[in-house]
Amino acid sequence: MNLRYVSYMSVQTQVMSKTEVENFLFKIREKNKRLAITGVLLLIQGKFVQYIEGPNEEIDLVYKKIKHDPRHNDLLLLDDGYLENRQFTNWSMAYKEVEDNHIKSIVGRKDLNLDDVFLNPTEDKTHPVLKILYNFTKTLSS
Repeated sequence: MNLRYVSYMSVQTQVMSKTEVENFLFKIREKNKRLAITGVLLLIQGKFVQYIEGPNEEIDLVYKKIKHDPRHNDLLLLDDGYLENRQFTNWSMAYKEVEDNHIKSIVGRKDLNLDDVFLNPTEDKTHPVLKILYNFTKTLSS
């Protein structure tokens, strides 16, 4: 199988209640299971940061839908590419609201400006969004 991944950041157009988030996640998880897509969705300072992976054709279709989804503004593609092995094998869509201090401890910045963190990564080869996502997955599996 030809696996592809996409990560993006966007601004949510309206604040979702806890119930709305749970209903949204239920629908997305069911759809992702059918499409063999796995990944993580984070909510940080009113912004969505998502990483999805799966069959190339399915990722293309899902990302095109995300680009036109009215729940997103200012969509920014952070990274995309191809994989040999999934990074989030067992999660149709993990979800976490992340606090500022958690990101600071992972990324190592005292002054948190989310746009700056994601748009101007350090010399490190791992994009800050992936550091946050992988750190989150470690906490889920501990």
